Amino acid sequence: MTFSVCASMLILSVLFFGSCKKQAAERLNKKDQMILIYMAANNDLRQDAINCLNRMEAGFSGKNDLLVYIKTTSENSCILKVKHDNTERIISDTLMRYGNDNSSDPRFMSKIIEDARSLSPAASYGLVLWSHASSWAPPLGVKTKAFGEDRGTDMDLIDLKAALPKDFLYIIFDACSMASIEAIYELRNNSRYILASPTEVLSSSYPYEQITANLFEGEHGLKAIAEKFMNYYRSMNGEYVSATVSLIDTKELELLAGYTRSLLDSKEAKAGFNTQNIQRLDFDSKTRVPAYDFQHFLAQNFSFDDYAVIANQLKKVVLFKDHTAGFLGNPINNFSGLSIYLPRANDIYQNYYSKLAWYEDGGAYNLFK
Repeated sequence: MTFSVCASMLILSVLFFGSCKKQAAERLNKKDQMILIYMAANNDLRQDAINCLNRMEAGFSGKNDLLVYIKTTSENSCILKVKHDNTERIISDTLMRYGNDNSSDPRFMSKIIEDARSLSPAASYGLVLWSHASSWAPPLGVKTKAFGEDRGTDMDLIDLKAALPKDFLYIIFDACSMASIEAIYELRNNSRYILASPTEVLSSSYPYEQITANLFEGEHGLKAIAEKFMNYYRSMNGEYVSATVSLIDTKELELLAGYTRSLLDSKEAKAGFNTQNIQRLDFDSKTRVPAYDFQHFLAQNFSFDDYAVIANQLKKVVLFKDHTAGFLGNPINNFSGLSIYLPRANDIYQNYYSKLAWYEDGGAYNLFK
């Protein structure tokens, strides 16, 4: 998410404890579905996190269980349950509190997911990951910069994969740049569906007051969420009319990787391809690595006959995609729903990138030659 101006810590504390009503942790009866929203907001997005929580409460229907882990300051960290009270008002009760644990520590994330499932066992689980993100960007210096931000550190993509169970019905990234082929492929075994954006996501986030009920509606609900997300940003003005979204069927990704590897192994890209002619999908100066449209990369460097099987498989991978005409004033003329990283000469990221599954499975090693 992009930077936003935050209110004072005093105001945040008042707002937070208005939503966090302390009580003893309780074990809940097993439901059909439990959705966990993981909000790593001990950063410049803390006020946006509070706003989103209030909007979730406004949109809650009372069916199934909606749990929210939220951290906005070093002192404020808890799991909430959004629920009706005895007067049918929507409130958020605190189920568990935590100390100053780092919300970007994969071991702590695993604990939160385990605690949430213990508090609210269900037949099916969904996950929303809400914070800063930057796709697969590797460790450089102090930061790892893939998902989350807490006290100046983020979570590495490979560590995120290890931290997550492998049985989510879906993962939604309310975070920037996570619909890259590298990130989506890395997480393919953690979730049946992934809803994410290949570009940045503005800090105004998703319209939770409109989509909270859809979180419990499976694949159909995910498409509705994507449509409402796009309608929300199309209703805005100026540069706020900036959004992209993709719904990914992870079960189709391995075939896509195999076809791509076969192409890259058998044919070299057109000599001296110029990445400036390929649609960029990174528009924020803070984004760590450049992102290019996946299919436009193929179209600019191979004949259609060469990549037709990939284009057909991509239609099975991307179940829904949409974008505004531009993003932060930059036109989007080509959009396949996924981004890809294209290396530079003597690329400083190669050592890290080679650890990602896409490097081998998708034949990306050919791009680093």
